[in-house]
Amino acid sequence: MQQNKKKEILYLKGVGPKRAEAFEKLGLKYASELLSVYPRDYLIRTTIREIVKHPDKNVIISGKIIDKQQPRTPKHPTRLAVFDGTASVDCLIWGNTFYRQKQFKVGDEYVFWGKVVFNSFEGTTQFDLRDHKKYEAGDEELLKYPLIPVYILSTELKKTWIKPLSLTKIVFNAIKSGLNEIDEILSSEVRSKNQLLDHKQAILRIHYPRSAEEIEIARQTLAFEELFYLQLVMALKKRSAASGENGISFAKVGENFEKLFKNLLGFELTAAQKRVIKEIRADMKSPRPMNRLLQGDVGSGKTIVAILCMLIAIENGYQCAFMCPTEILAEQHHKTLTGYFDKLGVKCVILTGGQKKKLRDSVLLDIRTGAAKIAVGTHALIQDTVDFNKLGFVIIDEQHKFGVMQRAKLRAKGVNPDVLVMTATPIPRTLSLTVYGDLDVSVIDELPKNRKSIKTGLRYEQDRLKVYDFLREEIKKGRQAYIVYPIIDESEKLDLKSAEKHFEILRKEIFPDLKLGLVHGRQFWFEIDQTIEAFRDKQIDILVATTVIEVGIDIPNAAIMVIEEAQRFGLSQLHQLRGRVGRGADQSYCILMAESPGEASRQRLSVMVESTDGFKIAETDMQIRGPGEFFGTRQSGELRFNAADLGKDMPLIEKARNSAFALIESDPELRGNENQTIRKHFLINYKESMSLISIA
Repeated sequence: MQQNKKKEILYLKGVGPKRAEAFEKLGLKYASELLSVYPRDYLIRTTIREIVKHPDKNVIISGKIIDKQQPRTPKHPTRLAVFDGTASVDCLIWGNTFYRQKQFKVGDEYVFWGKVVFNSFEGTTQFDLRDHKKYEAGDEELLKYPLIPVYILSTELKKTWIKPLSLTKIVFNAIKSGLNEIDEILSSEVRSKNQLLDHKQAILRIHYPRSAEEIEIARQTLAFEELFYLQLVMALKKRSAASGENGISFAKVGENFEKLFKNLLGFELTAAQKRVIKEIRADMKSPRPMNRLLQGDVGSGKTIVAILCMLIAIENGYQCAFMCPTEILAEQHHKTLTGYFDKLGVKCVILTGGQKKKLRDSVLLDIRTGAAKIAVGTHALIQDTVDFNKLGFVIIDEQHKFGVMQRAKLRAKGVNPDVLVMTATPIPRTLSLTVYGDLDVSVIDELPKNRKSIKTGLRYEQDRLKVYDFLREEIKKGRQAYIVYPIIDESEKLDLKSAEKHFEILRKEIFPDLKLGLVHGRQFWFEIDQTIEAFRDKQIDILVATTVIEVGIDIPNAAIMVIEEAQRFGLSQLHQLRGRVGRGADQSYCILMAESPGEASRQRLSVMVESTDGFKIAETDMQIRGPGEFFGTRQSGELRFNAADLGKDMPLIEKARNSAFALIESDPELRGNENQTIRKHFLINYKESMSLISIA
């Protein structure tokens, strides 16, 4: 929202200093900013005579109190008879009996919000009160609309004793005072092509619609606007990367690539892997710096794709950096990589924060001199003491776990190196276009042919002994198992099962005849690594763990996973955990243990039972938890839409993306007369991206 004349919320009728302070804590200082706080719900405005037409609906009425009846007992409601000139109705008010008797007086006029209920015992229509405000001069303007908005009431505003209907009146006052100052934010061409309202009409109709249909028409316009400017930033970023300084052209493939591809793999790549390698190879050959996202479900073979692409960079005389979010994942990747690169005489080193000084100095020297062609590591790779000899290719694993500055610092270790971002979290297309819209995307959408589908079951506390019996039988057959807990110790959260406590119970009471190991995030990486190595070498039958094993662990003989308190995990995280089994020739199983979850949790977990498609699961997970929580942690400032809904707005995202990218293709500096409205809004509201276009 552009703000030519900034009227502070403080000066709106009904606000005052305390409420203004509460608004400011929510990031709202100016009255014009309230116009972008969209309603949570709408109330049907009706007369009391017409109230019978809206059974079980939330409605808003206004009238004079003509009678008041005290409740027979504290458990009964206070009854107010309200008359509005057309008819009267009984308003039922529950709780605070003594206070209610003093608050409401016969003869006073009020605006009431509540639910229409039919009293079958008395055979009458009644009104179950939810909220109210004393009738004031000017309320007749607010009440003339057929649908009245209700806004989300945050904790900060509740502290100021503001009620939902009072908040509705404040927003109404903001709209009344600021509607004529609202500027258009899209060009007439973009609006016409996408059949959108003008911005002022959309604002007016989202707050005060004349019908339910108008609400959705207005929402779609406002959602398109939000998505359009996000995609405009993405288009400008992509153009900036493409037209910036030249990158590296990796001209040749080299003998080692052919040697590994044809002789050393020991298996046939899938068609999807071959397609993705071809896409990445085309980027690497181009002098434009590569900026590509590689998506692939658990077990789809992303790492071998990365290995083959790193070989191309190495054969052209460059070094590679492979940055991982955790030490355990860095260690796992380093082992996988050295298993291939040692055969080719290519030195691969690992750099983590937990290394001893002598080893660390040796690794830093190898990186600096170029003796090490590949450096795998955590964020330790971006420290000032790390100097690459000739960095040309960067891989960032699970990008969403790194900040923007961390990624930029790694790129700065070379001169415009090619960047490949990898994720094993299947990202819904809606989220991919919004979070990674400036990247080229490759997807490995095919699993290796020898993979058997993992059988998944949902079990409850009463099934626990049967689950333990099943585990024992499978272990007798020579297989191994994981048991995953959501937390480490009891002090973290008392109502969740802890890994440490239950490890002792399992070891001493349930499986005293079996060998158990424990790993969790508070252990040193080398302790975790030693335990996992023992598990890999079959010295441990059951590995008790937290989510530290979520990615990077590949143990083919581990065929059973039990996940405790499954209802506490997001679906995508459950899918990631499940991907630790199903890596060998044996049939694998994942058992989700839940303590009598509610119907919503049961339906959610049933998605895991019915599907092994990571993308389908990710779509469901995002719809349930929202885009901000999809990766497990909400990142401040990202994907906070007021009108857009990534769960249902895929067509709008596509339209907004097409319009934004086409605009930047035709007018990259937004210089055309027809685009001055867009340019002006962009420069005012997207200051962090202003460098992407010429300001002069």
